[in-house]
Amino acid sequence: MRESAGAGAAALCAIAAGPVAGGQLVLLGKPLGGVVGLPGAVVGYIVVTAAVLGLLIAGLWLWRWGAVAGMASGCGVLAGSASIVAGSVDGVVSFTIAVLVAGVAAGPLLAIGRALAFELGRRGLVCTCAAVVVGMAAAAWLASRYYEDPAGGLIIAGALTALLGLVTGLLALPGPATLPPGRLAALGAGVRSALPHYLAAGLAIGGTTLPALHLLLFRWNEFGAEQCLWLSFAAAPAVGAVIAPGHRAEAVPMLMILAAGGTLLVAVAPGPVTLTIGLALTLSASSRAVAALDEGVRRNTTSADRSAAAGATAAVAVISGLTGLGSVDLLGRLIGTGSALTVSALGVLVAVWLSVRRSARRRRPAAIERGVS
Repeated sequence: MRESAGAGAAALCAIAAGPVAGGQLVLLGKPLGGVVGLPGAVVGYIVVTAAVLGLLIAGLWLWRWGAVAGMASGCGVLAGSASIVAGSVDGVVSFTIAVLVAGVAAGPLLAIGRALAFELGRRGLVCTCAAVVVGMAAAAWLASRYYEDPAGGLIIAGALTALLGLVTGLLALPGPATLPPGRLAALGAGVRSALPHYLAAGLAIGGTTLPALHLLLFRWNEFGAEQCLWLSFAAAPAVGAVIAPGHRAEAVPMLMILAAGGTLLVAVAPGPVTLTIGLALTLSASSRAVAALDEGVRRNTTSADRSAAAGATAAVAVISGLTGLGSVDLLGRLIGTGSALTVSALGVLVAVWLSVRRSARRRRPAAIERGVS
């Protein structure tokens, strides 16, 4: 029981460091840049660099040392402390170093937290997925509340991360929750078949969320805190979508089609409310699809192979999310954000079509073999 509590605390600490603290850096990039004397775009580049470094360290950690709740505790305290420092300083060098340290520490924390979440059972995994969405909504609310004082929001998120890191360490003392190092050979057919859907979910969420906020800024002059508040409204329904019963892997393609439809609605939305509805549809459908995919991956892997499965699925989702954001941002400068969002939605549909086609090809020989026998 205590080991499960340690795993749960590690997962919550990872959520605090990712959606909550990381969300503050993303949503408050412009005001934070004003505090330390950097353009908002440069703050974004620093955050992306920190995320990439964290992703690389996370992959190395899972494949080399596995998932240990005690190590998640140390990473949580370090990531939280670095976030507090980033919110407390007003110099460019010190802010940059603090953000990079937070990213490097958050990478293994997120990977370990996700891997340990796979050990919590179906209910624990669903609750963890719901907590991620709650963390996103909390980050948006904090950003709206502290938009005029961006350091305050970042310090609160960092303090929460550090506190949960300490709790994780205390719960892990008697017998740390541990998963063995991941192995590439552990990625069986069930995990590999789910990766294109994780890719589609990452593209949908990453390619829609921030571009939608940019549309709120430039189409209807909704400045600053209002944008973040709209995001918190959009994220709220996704919590219900995740915890609702009846997760089925067969429904994932339809869910991703709905997510792409939400992206198209954002692209053509005639007003902020309609745009928020489209964003809510994308977040809800994508989050429920990820919850269903996680349940399927957990069911198709043994405890010894879950480090590799958790790391690979998370890496695909994060990389595709960054790719979606970057591609929409780049295309938006050439053809406009609305058109770029339309292209992003088509990319999600193509990923879903390729995955369904591949699954159909894999089932066809098995069906023929059963007919012959």
